[in-house]
Amino acid sequence: MKLVLCLATLCMMMYEVESAITCYSCTSVTSSNCGDPFNSDGVTTTSCSANVCLKAKAEVTGVSIITRSCGISGATDTCTSAGGGTACSCTTNDCNGSSFVMASAVSTVVALVVALYFC
Repeated sequence: MKLVLCLATLCMMMYEVESAITCYSCTSVTSSNCGDPFNSDGVTTTSCSANVCLKAKAEVTGVSIITRSCGISGATDTCTSAGGGTACSCTTNDCNGSSFVMASAVSTVVALVVALYFC
């Protein structure tokens, strides 16, 4: 019975729901709450059918600009840096509100290790 529960837990962790997720939608150019550290007060969320959120950060003439929005379909929990900027994508509700977008991927790995250890 314990093995069945552990296997069911692992399967649920890997199952992707095909509904849209929500992502924060803002830019630090027009909203100081959108920068780092992030403050969700007054920041809107939007439904993203691609099931991916994006946080992009760039330095423009010495000013840090941060944008949070829906991402591109097919992207995964990852960060890419190029040309002095960084773009991070994530795949859980409102995950682009954190300073470290990869937290959802790390949480999944930790949950998997704990489940395997205790099962």
